Amino acid sequence: MSQALRLVLLKQIPDDPHLRQQWNALVERVSHPQVFYTYEWALAVQRAYSATLHPLLFLFYDERDALCGLAALAANVEADRVSFLCATTGDYCDFVSRPEHKPAFVAAVLAELKKQGLNNITLTNLPADSDTVAAIRRSSVPNCYRCFARTAYICAQVALAKLERQPGENKLVLPGKKMVRRSLKEMGRNAPVRLHHARSWDAVRPILPQFIESHVARFLATGRISNLVRPERRLFLEELAKLLSVPGWIALSRLMAGDNVFAWNYGFQFQGTWFWYQPTFDSDLEKLSPGFCLLTKLIEDAAEHPDVNTVDLGLGAEEYKDRFANQNRETLYLTLTVSSTQHAREILRYRAAQIVKSQARLEVAARAVVGRVAELRQSARGAGIVGGLRLMSNRLGTFLWSEKRVLFLEWSGAFVPESGTSRLQPIDLKQLASAAELYFDDQATLEYLLRCAVRLRKKTAEGFALSNSDGSFLCFVWVAAFDGYSLPELNARVEAPSADSVILDCWTPISARGHGYNERTIRLITNQLQDKGKRVWTFCAENEANSVRELENAGFQKRYSLLVRQVLGRQKIEGKTPVAMPVPATEVSSRVS
Repeated sequence: MSQALRLVLLKQIPDDPHLRQQWNALVERVSHPQVFYTYEWALAVQRAYSATLHPLLFLFYDERDALCGLAALAANVEADRVSFLCATTGDYCDFVSRPEHKPAFVAAVLAELKKQGLNNITLTNLPADSDTVAAIRRSSVPNCYRCFARTAYICAQVALAKLERQPGENKLVLPGKKMVRRSLKEMGRNAPVRLHHARSWDAVRPILPQFIESHVARFLATGRISNLVRPERRLFLEELAKLLSVPGWIALSRLMAGDNVFAWNYGFQFQGTWFWYQPTFDSDLEKLSPGFCLLTKLIEDAAEHPDVNTVDLGLGAEEYKDRFANQNRETLYLTLTVSSTQHAREILRYRAAQIVKSQARLEVAARAVVGRVAELRQSARGAGIVGGLRLMSNRLGTFLWSEKRVLFLEWSGAFVPESGTSRLQPIDLKQLASAAELYFDDQATLEYLLRCAVRLRKKTAEGFALSNSDGSFLCFVWVAAFDGYSLPELNARVEAPSADSVILDCWTPISARGHGYNERTIRLITNQLQDKGKRVWTFCAENEANSVRELENAGFQKRYSLLVRQVLGRQKIEGKTPVAMPVPATEVSSRVS
């Protein structure tokens, strides 16, 4: 490296107005400036993810001490691996520098990383058309890195100048015109539909929680957990909005009529591009395609701004994006490693994945296996090495041979009066979203909430939650017709002892257990059901002694059981549902006056 050029490494993003000015000025001079490359974006990531990411900020200065190159990287504290600092948040990540300095800058960064013993580098969402790719390939061998690059995403874009317009009317010709018109008419029955953009922090702050709740709820409705359940992701969006609102780059857009919001997009307007970054919509209005309508209106709005030339639809290969897109941009997943074995493994993994993707059935099976392995790894990580090996051994043993007895218990307890500190309320999707945010680190509860979301959509059961005075959810219960109920513990449907029987499925999050919430929830819901002349049942694995005891304390009594036996993955159920018998008089609930 020339003596006139110097590389500076910082272990944090400093709160420095002068650096901010130099940084963003450099970003604006590159051929494809992105909001993801800005000082504000890097600072927001540092503030939100400081517990897991250690910034490695490389600054390159020329002979006049002017900033001519920067790379915001990070070392993950959980692994010996370097990545882009904004890898999990930015649609595009890159080494930012003037073209004439790019080769020397990239070489200097790789040399410094190798010097520090950082032997594994993963660079995701690196634009394939960036001159950084060639610079890395040239500099990897001299620094003993083996380089492999593959396609990460194909990002759909809408070039506004390429859009067709209606002759004489100058209106854009966009897909789904008739459907959008009908949907907007339906949504605008009580008030005109309008597109609103919040661009200042004062405007964003009060509506950001509503956007987050809507996003989490939408994901639950589609059988997924939104990344916004995690507090660090919510903090990131908050910090990012604060920082980007100062230069006017944030645009939290809403499609709304009156006070009713149908769809959202947490996006940005930066250097001629409007970013479709994190959209969501109200699942109750799915049949009206509010997200599609919002994107249509946003493209029409962008076309009216002379300083906007592109709407970037970002990561993800959703079908609706292809309907709008008239160009795209490829990003790469690039790995650098000093290990020849790891390099070969990376290539083989990619080739195998390509083969699997070419066969639909094989891909479905592979995804199921990968998901199961990931689940085992997560469980094993929490249990330690010995505990993890024991867990995997138990799972294998269960697959080869296992049996468990599921008890069915009928309620015969007494009325319990309402308490002023907790109450039972019906569950809706927004409440499930709030619960997911509260119990974000409780994987079992998140899986239960996904089952709850399916029940809400299918309307096969009624859900209720016990909440305390501040609105936090402490326990959940679902009520369904017993006959034909699909029991998770049996992986099968069950027969009802009588036509008036209903069955309860209760769940208490791990951190809320041991306080009697389950018992109280059961007593409250059974009060309501017995008023309707229902016979109330529930179920529990016989070996869960604490749960059985808790159910008996709540007023349930054992009636019968079914034995579930599994051999080499095949399941067999032994036992029979008994004929309904009258409940003894001493077991009939009585109200306390």
